[in-house]
Amino acid sequence: MREFIFTIEYDSGVDPITDVFIDYPSTMAASLACCVTTQSMWRVDRITGSENALDELDTVYLDPQHCNECLGTENCHTPSEYSVLDREARQRTIYTYRPEIENCHSIPYRAAQQLGDGLLFQTIRYGSQYEWRVLVRDEAAIGELYDTIQQNLHDGVRIELNQLGTPGHWSEEAVTIADLPHEQREALTAAVEHGYYETPRETSVAEIADGVGVPRSTLQYRLQRAEAWLASRFVDASYS
Repeated sequence: MREFIFTIEYDSGVDPITDVFIDYPSTMAASLACCVTTQSMWRVDRITGSENALDELDTVYLDPQHCNECLGTENCHTPSEYSVLDREARQRTIYTYRPEIENCHSIPYRAAQQLGDGLLFQTIRYGSQYEWRVLVRDEAAIGELYDTIQQNLHDGVRIELNQLGTPGHWSEEAVTIADLPHEQREALTAAVEHGYYETPRETSVAEIADGVGVPRSTLQYRLQRAEAWLASRFVDASYS
């Protein structure tokens, strides 16, 4: 088996869904499952973010006339069915079923069309980037798939190859990242970006709290919860 990892990057104004992720940088979507044949596709995604971000995403993500997977020059207008399996203020779990994807310029369809059965997909989406990990058989013609995707992209959409080789850590990594509550992930990201975990520390909790506009006690609590979450996941992964 081989692992094919690549990132699709969008310019602002090209894709309405990506625009929401760009406008709300702490928003993240991760696939819990993604299955495809040359005729149909079904997947489950978990999205976390602020209430405003998720309210805006509901409008475009759940539109049955909009192809959330299209990368080509036009929307393929294939029918889509969406079901919100879990709805909370800062989280959605969404099931998508597309019974007709033939001739749709989407990564799952092109992969199934060119590489055949036996594929597994994982995705993470944040900001302007949509990262794909595809587990494929050794004999799969990855280069042809990459060329096909690249040749049919929208203007303002680019593909970057991250890795092609032996699978490493093929697990539920993307899922667990999405499971970290939005506020805690946002606090942890701010702490890393401001050098809080550097040695010596480059900033304090109070300074970070001022920068993100929350009380010091609130930020401290969120960091402690995030650190406890990461530690427990590490132990579970190490001894499972």
